[in-house]
Amino acid sequence: MAQYTQEKYKEFAMRAKEFIAKNPDASRKRISDYAGVHAGALDRLSKDYGFTMPKALTPQQTRRASSWGTILGGLSKK
Repeated sequence: MAQYTQEKYKEFAMRAKEFIAKNPDASRKRISDYAGVHAGALDRLSKDYGFTMPKALTPQQTRRASSWGTILGGLSKK
């Protein structure tokens, strides 16, 4: 982890920590977008800065989260 300075890593961690506090059910993608760094880096930072990243969704959970009936139904209206 030498791409950024130590202060920058601390900023990423603090932004992730405050976003998790405001949105406890947020996905890994939303947290990493807000923090400004990818989720893998936040996983490493979470050990040092005392926050926990949510586990990644399985493919089954991802499929269940979207409603294909409304997605495909919108295609027929074009």
